[in-house]
Amino acid sequence: MSAPRAVVRVRGEASAEHPPDVATLSVHVRATSAASRAEALEEASAVTAALRAALDAAAGARRVVLSRVSVHERHAWDPDAGRHRRDGWEAAVSGSVRADVDAVETLAGVVAGAGAGIGGVGWALDDPAAARRAVRRAAVDAAREAADDLADAVGRPLGALVELADAGLSSGTAPNGEAVAVMARGSVGGTPELVLDPQDVVVHAVIEATYALD
Repeated sequence: MSAPRAVVRVRGEASAEHPPDVATLSVHVRATSAASRAEALEEASAVTAALRAALDAAAGARRVVLSRVSVHERHAWDPDAGRHRRDGWEAAVSGSVRADVDAVETLAGVVAGAGAGIGGVGWALDDPAAARRAVRRAAVDAAREAADDLADAVGRPLGALVELADAGLSSGTAPNGEAVAVMARGSVGGTPELVLDPQDVVVHAVIEATYALD
């Protein structure tokens, strides 16, 4: 029986930072009424209509979606009675505004001027697929470089590529999640921070490769 073929297994990683092309603002409208649910909803609807009209007329706004509506009864603590008591109604409308990056500050002013609020801003690329392709290729190059180093360390010529896969998908490892990630810098974890200055979008890729040793 012939001896098993010697191989080297490596991981290649690469990252790239890109200025964003597009921003998504999370917006919300809230209105309260001490009298009735209908009154709270009517007030929120009026503010929403004014907000939509202002955004539709604003330069740089690509798409406005205001479709999530909720109404709930409010309660306030009554220290004399030692319990919560009814305190009117609150209606909320929320959604998003997809916009050009250079229009974010202006649109934030439009939202505030209409009596609405901004919950956060997300940054993205118009063509994330192109960025992912480029960083994957760089990760493959990094894997080849690592394989060359290991082969040289043991005094063996590096042979042909045997297997190439996204991280966690090669035959030598267990599955483990996404191999390519695209995210705005500073957007992961913790309470969302309202940052109107564009944040770089980081594209990261990890691949696994197996090469024969001649």
